[in-house]
Amino acid sequence: MAQVTIDRLEAADLMQRDLVTVGPQDTLRDALALMTDNHVTGLPVMDDKDHCIGLITATDILTYEQDHDEPDPEDHMVQHFNQDLQQWESVPTSAFGMEEFGDVRVEEVMSAGLVWVERETSLKDLAAKMLEQKVHRVLVMDGHGRLYGIISSFDFVRVLAES
Repeated sequence: MAQVTIDRLEAADLMQRDLVTVGPQDTLRDALALMTDNHVTGLPVMDDKDHCIGLITATDILTYEQDHDEPDPEDHMVQHFNQDLQQWESVPTSAFGMEEFGDVRVEEVMSAGLVWVERETSLKDLAAKMLEQKVHRVLVMDGHGRLYGIISSFDFVRVLAES
């Protein structure tokens, strides 16, 4: 019986509505603090008209730092699991410090190519889109950039565990 219920769910039934967002002019330091404080790994980026214009993830920030950091022979390496690539990577411990890149604006690092669905999208179509795009979160929006919610792969696990 639970399977029938899951088959009838749509994106609007699964999405998280209590969103934490960041602006394009905010800094990477601001974004990382919001992620840490709210136990999330990605934030929608909203413009001054309340339209979603991007998404920034912890992986985006670490990748940016790795790509722009000068290697320091004194740095120790730690292992970080990159959820987007589904693999472990070696990351210098300095990448977590934000000393050098904390003031970089979110708009310089965010992904502007949004992966999104409408509220009426079935969970099957939503899951297929996540697999096809190789993403762990999908925005729930309309064609005008109005953001209604966000769905992560964890939300799928939650709904299956509760069924």
